[in-house]
Amino acid sequence: MQSYGEMALVRGLSFLAEKQAATAHNLANVDTTSFKRRHAVAQATAEDFGTLLDRQLPTVAYRERTDLQRGVLRETGNRFDVAIDGPHWLRVQDDRGGQFYTRDGQLQLDASGRLVTRGGLAVLDAGGQPIRFGTGEEAPSDLSISPNGTIQSPVTGQTWGPLAVVTLPQPEALVPAGKGLYVDPLRQRTTQAGDGVQQGFLEGSNVDSLQELVQMIAVERSFTATQKALTGMGRLHENLIANILK
Repeated sequence: MQSYGEMALVRGLSFLAEKQAATAHNLANVDTTSFKRRHAVAQATAEDFGTLLDRQLPTVAYRERTDLQRGVLRETGNRFDVAIDGPHWLRVQDDRGGQFYTRDGQLQLDASGRLVTRGGLAVLDAGGQPIRFGTGEEAPSDLSISPNGTIQSPVTGQTWGPLAVVTLPQPEALVPAGKGLYVDPLRQRTTQAGDGVQQGFLEGSNVDSLQELVQMIAVERSFTATQKALTGMGRLHENLIANILK
């Protein structure tokens, strides 16, 4: 039967392995548009170990938290690229009606004249409807997007939108769904942002590669030290048993 110390060290090794995986994932996405780094968090679980002193010692579980700090904005010159300067999110929708939030503003027109993300999800307006420009001659040759998300054709003066650029009361509750998308399990009520849209820019990843490399080295050293402690504790138990049996 394992002791509390051994169990705690094993849990620690598991936590460090997960933390290293999160760091590697951050590094792999250092150049991904609008990627938000994942931060490892150790939290106490509902399970406790009873001790000889009748004290309850908590065990540790692993979870991740999204770092929502804004990445560096870079100019692209593409009229369909938008960056969100502020704690806001674009609301988008898949073909089945499922809604997501994203800060990836690499937008484009699809074959049916809809404004979509690079993954093909429809970009919604402030009223929750997909933005459509039309096809052929109806499609605008140029677009101007104002800071409040209103889209206008400089040629005809026709307007669309504004883009659904929203603020959530608890953005930390968003859960990553992959490809720069997030879902809101709390179904929070959002408010339309008044500004913050920058046309011709994209938000870069907020991952600092040097910081992540330092973190990776620190985790590796902690993992090695924990392994040694676990090995030492096993030898201590072996010695105790041997002495008792003498």
